[in-house]
Amino acid sequence: MIASLSGDIFSKNLRVVIVSVSGVGYRVQMPLSDISKLGEVGETIFLHIHTHVREDALDLYGFLSEDSLVLFEQLISVSGIGPKLALTLLSGMDSRQLAQTLVNGDHLALTHVPGIGQKTAQRLVLELKDRLKSGASIASLPTSGSSHLLSDLRSAILNLGYKSQTVERAVKSVEALANQGQTLEVLVKEALKQLN
Repeated sequence: MIASLSGDIFSKNLRVVIVSVSGVGYRVQMPLSDISKLGEVGETIFLHIHTHVREDALDLYGFLSEDSLVLFEQLISVSGIGPKLALTLLSGMDSRQLAQTLVNGDHLALTHVPGIGQKTAQRLVLELKDRLKSGASIASLPTSGSSHLLSDLRSAILNLGYKSQTVERAVKSVEALANQGQTLEVLVKEALKQLN
């Protein structure tokens, strides 16, 4: 699965950005709030990616912050909420505001987002309120993105010849950075500092 992309913006519109990575263009759907923060065509970007696999399609959903990715994954875990509706929610509010709305149980605020009715808003609050409240921040919720990153980090350091017990200590020391959405390159540098 693709966990992140780093490349140049080939093109973008209100819903999709094409990211050129080594000559391959990846079509990534993003919330409007994140697309509006992107630079111009040709600029290099880094995106946290959720790979959504269905029978007939493989779709990529991209986010500028790991918080947004984590919240997106929490949203699509709710019955009846698909990726498109989750993107609409994240386009209507930033991830922190949306998480706070869910924690506060304010289902009426959610109904202002197009496509979200009263019953859907109540279901979202019911299923996510306690899950989000239990985490100190959105980034502390379990996410496939940070676990992929830590797995890649573990592999990279093991390939440098370090013993597995030493590698585990180094990986543990940079876990918080992974949850903050740091790149693999930053994590490798920080982990190697811990080893030296």
